[in-house]
Amino acid sequence: MNDNFINEYFGIGIQNGKTPENLGVLWRSAQNMGATFIFTIGNRYAKQACDTHDAVKAIPYFHYETFEAFYENLPKGARLVGVELTDKASDLETFEHPRRCVYLLGAEDHGLSKNAMSKCHNLVKFKSEKSLNVAVAGTIIMYDRNLPKPRS
Repeated sequence: MNDNFINEYFGIGIQNGKTPENLGVLWRSAQNMGATFIFTIGNRYAKQACDTHDAVKAIPYFHYETFEAFYENLPKGARLVGVELTDKASDLETFEHPRRCVYLLGAEDHGLSKNAMSKCHNLVKFKSEKSLNVAVAGTIIMYDRNLPKPRS
């Protein structure tokens, strides 16, 4: 079998992140949980004090000025998975993570843009009465991805 059908990867990033501290914590978690790359859309914070492992030097970091620029550069064959607390989202507990995907998180105060949500192949949420810190939400998603669950 061709390895291209077996290999898995994922990237994770934030659209219009609010604070550099949130990104630093997310980058550190991404590096520890096996992310292939990290990215920002809109607001840019290349260096964060919370990124004590210096993930931006250890794994590829991409920055896009706009969602459109990001979307045009998605890896071929990757599924875009938006993390958003909405009725249209699948429950994380039963979600089958794609083998090759990019997780997109929104800012804590505004979430993902409507344009971003409309372009996502999947939307996913987890049980939470209110929104969580974006770094915490991203870490939960990556933790769930690393569980022995079926892939789509």
